Parts: sequence; C-alpha cells; structure tokens
Amino acid sequence: MNKVLIFLLLPLNVLAQEFVSSDTFESKTAKGTVVIEFWAEWNAGNQVDFLPSLKDCESYRLCIVKGADIQKKYKVTAIPTVIIFDNGVEQERFNPNIMMQLVATKKKVQKSIDNITFSKFQ
Repeated sequence: MNKVLIFLLLPLNVLAQEFVSSDTFESKTAKGTVVIEFWAEWNAGNQVDFLPSLKDCESYRLCIVKGADIQKKYKVTAIPTVIIFDNGVEQERFNPNIMMQLVATKKKVQKSIDNITFSKFQ
C-alpha cells in the first residue's frame, strides 16, 4: 500500500516548479537555456503550470514581491510574464493578456526553446 501512495505522489514532486530568488537569479540563468516565470502569489490562479514539462531547458518561478529588483531590471509590468534566457541573455518574452493570463501555449514556448537549441548547431 505504501508503494502505491509513493508512486501516486511522485509526479507531483517531479513537476513542482522550483523558485529562484534575487540571490540565485544570475547563477541559475547564466548557463544554458532557462525559462523564468515572473509570478505573484496573489495571481496564483493564472500561474503557468506547463513550465516543468518543457524539454531542453531549466525552468524556475520568480516571486515579484521577493524579487522586485529583478522584476524592475527586466521591466516586467504584468504577470505572469515568461522570459527565456540563453546563457544569461534574454532571447524571448511572453506577456499576459489583460486578464493576467499567459497567452502563449506550451507548444509556442517549446518551439522557441527548440529554435534556440537548434541555432547552436548551425
């Protein structure tokens, strides 16, 4: 019985979105392709749940209340905003609509990641 319970809980832990802070932002985005969701708890109903399932990248969530300096640096004016970084450089940004919901789909974000990855081989 315990093995079944652990198995059922495993996917929730695997797909949990890890947070990045002002202290760790630079080191987490410095190498490779990284997707950051600028997020706030008060808008948790519109959080981007598909980020942990994206391939060929790392993904993190940044709380704009705790990371206001990073939010300001990247001029994020609405949430959820998703930014794709490659080796610390912003490559693409996906903004929310007026209802504070991300307009971009998982497929569109993954396509951008794939394009970044493929461009390294050309």
